[in-house]
Amino acid sequence: MLLPFPVKETAERIEPFEYSLLVPHDARAVRVARTTLRAALLAHELGELIGRAELLANEMLTNAIVHTSGTAELSLWWSEWRVLRVTVRDNCPRPPTPRAVRPYGENGRGLRLLQALADRWGHAPSPGGGAKSVWCEISRA
Repeated sequence: MLLPFPVKETAERIEPFEYSLLVPHDARAVRVARTTLRAALLAHELGELIGRAELLANEMLTNAIVHTSGTAELSLWWSEWRVLRVTVRDNCPRPPTPRAVRPYGENGRGLRLLQALADRWGHAPSPGGGAKSVWCEISRA
């Protein structure tokens, strides 16, 4: 069957890619990181992942800025298994821990959002200690 328009690349045919962005210790940098994430996913025709990826990256980066004192790094990795891994590395070796949530409080929901919206998530100390990575994975529905 001949189609009258070009067929877009499917998830099975998107080549693996990886992007990294150094994020300064500045709350305004989170917006820049979200914009960069959005641009990368649109460029690779993964627009349907933007909502979850932006929200989860936002939460992980905000935690890195609020709870550490240095730069962070945001990494995006699309694998041959059709999974997007979003990773935030920061300079604090302590693992993330859930906080008590007050009904009308503005804090303490980030890890719960990771649990609810990510297909998988976790954290790991960086080699040599002194830092950690928090990551989540999302895939096309």
